[in-house]
Amino acid sequence: MKNTYQIEKPTSETNYFTIGIKYVVLFIVLFLASWIAIPLFIAKGRGSRINSVVEFLAENPIIFSLLFSVSIISWFIFRIKKKYKYGEVYKIKFDDVKKVLNIWTVNTMNQAEKLFNYDYETIDFKLYKSDDALFGKQRILHIIKNEKALHEINFDRTAWCRNDKLEKLIERIKTGHNNV
Repeated sequence: MKNTYQIEKPTSETNYFTIGIKYVVLFIVLFLASWIAIPLFIAKGRGSRINSVVEFLAENPIIFSLLFSVSIISWFIFRIKKKYKYGEVYKIKFDDVKKVLNIWTVNTMNQAEKLFNYDYETIDFKLYKSDDALFGKQRILHIIKNEKALHEINFDRTAWCRNDKLEKLIERIKTGHNNV
């Protein structure tokens, strides 16, 4: 039996120029914010708690600001690189006869499509639920192989929320993809 779950292909107006501008602005904001953070470390009333690390930060604010800004931007770039390496999932097909899961993704930067094939024995799913005041209710699916999350789908914040067979997909994931 073959079950296919699909949404329209994700698109994005993002290109390398807009990403570059975004990270230049982020770097400037973080650099200036770190200059504000240094006086907070040595603010009035905390004089008795000043240690050698805080003294080093106060004496070398440019180094601290650069390290702080570059480390946060590097973390964002790492996440974006992973996102564009695997792409956004727009189609999932369970092939119970061959015991293979087919996942189609599209890179929203250059619209390149990829097909990933996974054996049922080597892959696992984790469905996370969260509910907070900022983002509301979310169901996030992680497709895992060898204890490494390869694909991530946020059902409630992407086009997947409009899929008419979404509840069947979630039920299949909960009961186990090996069950026929």
